[in-house]
Amino acid sequence: MQYELVVANPANNITLLVLTPVEDRSKAACLLLNDPTLRAEQVGFVVPPLTPQDLWRLEMMGGEFCGNAARSFGLFVARTLGYTAPVELPIRISGMQDPLFVKVNPDAGTAEAAMPHPLGRDTLFFKIAPDLPGFLVPVYRFEGITHVIIPSIPPLNQRTPWFHAVKAQVEQTLSTPPALGVLFYDKAQDLMIPGVYVYATDSLVFESSCGSGSAALGVWQYEALLEGEALCRVAQPGGVIEVRVGKHHGALQSLSIGGHVSLGERIHIFTE
Repeated sequence: MQYELVVANPANNITLLVLTPVEDRSKAACLLLNDPTLRAEQVGFVVPPLTPQDLWRLEMMGGEFCGNAARSFGLFVARTLGYTAPVELPIRISGMQDPLFVKVNPDAGTAEAAMPHPLGRDTLFFKIAPDLPGFLVPVYRFEGITHVIIPSIPPLNQRTPWFHAVKAQVEQTLSTPPALGVLFYDKAQDLMIPGVYVYATDSLVFESSCGSGSAALGVWQYEALLEGEALCRVAQPGGVIEVRVGKHHGALQSLSIGGHVSLGERIHIFTE
């Protein structure tokens, strides 16, 4: 089959925006993810508006929500509609019931997406092995994805076992989301390494960066903030995502992620 797509690069979290209508999205996503020439970490399927009143929509490969994909898609829509000056556009994306607003500067290649607020915060008792002590870790539930923050980065060969240990404990104690993120965070290095599992495609990717994970980390870092707006730059293997957190009387009022996004030209990929 032939797929027409655009390759988006938000902080090296390579995202494929598929323009070809596809019936079996899980199969298409697996084929594209396994194409070594694309180096993709996630796949979204573009649904153009059917009427002037409709919004452009992006359906992620497993029905999950993704902040980086939302930023990339907002920039894609702005350029497709011919915008050159900065503009704020509403889009729709899987994992969210309401429209999401993206501020884009098409010429500069930047996009900032207003993020959904966490639906709730939980605490998980994480124990990697029976003979090792456990510890409590924060869990943030968003529409379409749940993130667990682990304040430690295990060695490379231990990250997958650690991820699956967290995943098993989440499934035992919390409801199963469309996607699960485990955010390994080293405060001393100020570095986050995100792993994301999508249930519909049975895929685990240690991503170069994660937008919604960055938002979760920003909310966690500023839990004690009572008033005002704070900006943090979340460093990840693929680059930096800026997170803005606004609070009033201790309550979360605004949350967004932003930064540079590069979009390639439309290309055609052939698969069996």
